Amino acid sequence: MKPLWKRPGLYISIVTGILTALFIYELYKLSLLPAAILAGIIITVLLMWILSAICLIKEDLHLAWRIVGGLLAVCLALASAGGMYYANTGNKALEELSDQEGKSIVAVYVLNNYVIEDAKDLEGRKIGVLKTMSAQGTDVCIEELKKAGVNITTEEFDSSYRMTQALKGQAIDGMILDQGYLDTLLEMPGMENLDEEIVPVVQYYYDAPKTNTAETVDTAMESFTVYISGIDTRENKLLRNSRSDVNLLATVNPESHEILLVSIPRDYYVETVCEPDMGCMNGAMDKLTHTGLHGPETTEMTLEKLFDTSINYNVRVNFSSLVNVVDELGGIQVYNPEAFTSVSGPTFQQGDITLNGQQALAFVRERYAFTDGDRARGRNQMRVLTAIINKMMSPKILTNFTGIMNSLSSSFETNMSEKDIKALVQAQLADPAKWDIYSYSVTGTGGTDYAAELGDNAYVMYPDQTSVDNAKADIKAVLNGEPAPFVNPQ
Repeated sequence: MKPLWKRPGLYISIVTGILTALFIYELYKLSLLPAAILAGIIITVLLMWILSAICLIKEDLHLAWRIVGGLLAVCLALASAGGMYYANTGNKALEELSDQEGKSIVAVYVLNNYVIEDAKDLEGRKIGVLKTMSAQGTDVCIEELKKAGVNITTEEFDSSYRMTQALKGQAIDGMILDQGYLDTLLEMPGMENLDEEIVPVVQYYYDAPKTNTAETVDTAMESFTVYISGIDTRENKLLRNSRSDVNLLATVNPESHEILLVSIPRDYYVETVCEPDMGCMNGAMDKLTHTGLHGPETTEMTLEKLFDTSINYNVRVNFSSLVNVVDELGGIQVYNPEAFTSVSGPTFQQGDITLNGQQALAFVRERYAFTDGDRARGRNQMRVLTAIINKMMSPKILTNFTGIMNSLSSSFETNMSEKDIKALVQAQLADPAKWDIYSYSVTGTGGTDYAAELGDNAYVMYPDQTSVDNAKADIKAVLNGEPAPFVNPQ
């Protein structure tokens, strides 16, 4: 009989044992599986490894047992390697979801046909800056120019709109502005082609201030509310200070398996609420979408006051990356109550329709095809979000786990901790009952009023207080596990 150390089966067993141990470690670190399922998997793989090791190491066993041991070792090695890859992908995706870097972009913009082509041409030029808003970005830009040996003179403006008018009229040679303001300016009279009329000479990334507003709860057991902000960003990644084009409140009751989605129009005229260091005008009236220029926390605090409720977490979604999520899910099905053709091209028939990524993006972006514009868009956004949630609750998600997790990590960002996300997933896996998803849209009347961030008048929507009160009642009902009295039919 060969000494133990001369038996090949010993070394095969050691290798498979190491792979098995690494797999168990990654699975435990992932912490998505309920304890009973995790224990079952661990016991199964350990028994497989023990049986394989016995069959491979003991020399007095029949050849058939050696073959069984070899097959078990191969299966265990492949399963452990694959499991490690899946678990590691999930861990990385969850880390990225909860990692709010807080980056913003500030730039010096000049007229497209002007003589200024690079940073050195800014020497001695008169550059417009905002007096109070976006002060940190302005300071960063001026400091970086000084480091490059470029000195400028500055002229202060009370609003980005008036500063841009001064640039177009060549009263100044350039202007320092956060990138997030550009989309806001494009909607103003005479600014429709601004993105073609001006160009950035230099631009810098900087860490925008942020406040952790998360109010942690046991997401597996306690009700909570999430602010969902949808952003059309010019960058592939989410920027800290970006106008919020989609504004939803999702109230989740894990005990009753109910979710309420409340849609708030982007032009809602609201009182801004923010911390002093966020750079915005606390107490000023403005469009809801503009509050996102100072980070999601500002919008979150503004909505908390509007609806008289606590918001536990916020989630930001990159519109352009929504394509990848829907495609990785294999498409989604929504009910479209009204046939329409979007400005971007696709036509959507009435009834149940299946959408791929590009179609879903066009579906949630469209507002000009509807008489009630932004409110209709908000309802379609809730339909798509509901379809995504339902698809992700399905066991079919496991067939493309890595693709879906990678698309989520590049499309979403949240202040919900990994622990809270994992607790919610664990609860769903432990009790995969169907969720009831309801929706409600607050309404209002259109008008023109002073928008603080613009420093000028703009189109706004004055809130209909009855609809706001109805939304408050629905949120309170779902939080308490009671029937929501005012929800809209899907």
